Amino acid sequence: MKTNAFERYCTALRDIPPSGGGGCHSALLGIANLGRRAGVERHQIAQDLAASVHGSRKVAAAEIVAAVAKAFESSSRARPATTRPVVDGEKLLNSITKRGAAFDDVELWEASPVRIDWPPERDATEVLQRLYRPEERLFIGARHDAGVRQVLLVSEWIAHFERGIPIAEHIIPNPLTGERGQTKTGKPSYRADSCVAQFRYAVVEFDAMPREQQIKFWAGVPLPVVALVDSGNKSVHAWIKIGAANTDEWTLRVEHKLFTLLTAVGADRACKNEARLSRMPGHFRAEKNRWQRLLYLNPAGGSLIP
Repeated sequence: MKTNAFERYCTALRDIPPSGGGGCHSALLGIANLGRRAGVERHQIAQDLAASVHGSRKVAAAEIVAAVAKAFESSSRARPATTRPVVDGEKLLNSITKRGAAFDDVELWEASPVRIDWPPERDATEVLQRLYRPEERLFIGARHDAGVRQVLLVSEWIAHFERGIPIAEHIIPNPLTGERGQTKTGKPSYRADSCVAQFRYAVVEFDAMPREQQIKFWAGVPLPVVALVDSGNKSVHAWIKIGAANTDEWTLRVEHKLFTLLTAVGADRACKNEARLSRMPGHFRAEKNRWQRLLYLNPAGGSLIP
């Protein structure tokens, strides 16, 4: 049995959230997966979970057994083979940036299907109103925030911002469940990949590419761009429309296919997970004396150049 994996399993059992709205249901599968990876037999995992659950809602034995079965089923399910294309990154990058060579900030603004004619401090409210439903939940907070107070209804965030509450620097563009889940290392979190409710957008950014070249790239690339956000520093964050049905589809379409191409041209490979942070438009970066501002907005998603 793998010691570190077993320790994470035991810690997760000890820290299992309460039932009845505390996130217990979502945690069952994550803990079962940790137990499977640690080499614990499925009947023992079921017994451990039954002994650990607590809270106001009675968790039926069938619910626990189903979670354990799903953990073992997903590990043994044969995944379709994916052929990752061999990409000449330099050639691809040159062709894309050449196509978008005429673009700068002004051309981005002119090409935006939504006319961005409001001040940058209004960006947050406009993005939330145009891309999300009021009842969806989003994380908006600082980089290391992971609590439930940063995962609110869109309607609540809009009300906060309209009352003048400061806009935090980060957002997870994909809607979340609002329940506590498990990170890949077994830590409890309200903003883990396991908390994603809608696999709607992928976040893409470049660390080393000059900002001017990034704009030309996003103008020229044939991808369904929804938003381009100036980070308030040296990069432009892109939100790409995905609309995957589940984690498996996300893994295939985003991690195996899209990012094979994007990392070949220099995109940050760490961006490919479902709960990736992006810079929140409408936040003022005091240390840079610059706004994180919206450069382009297309709720339907589409290429900037037809």
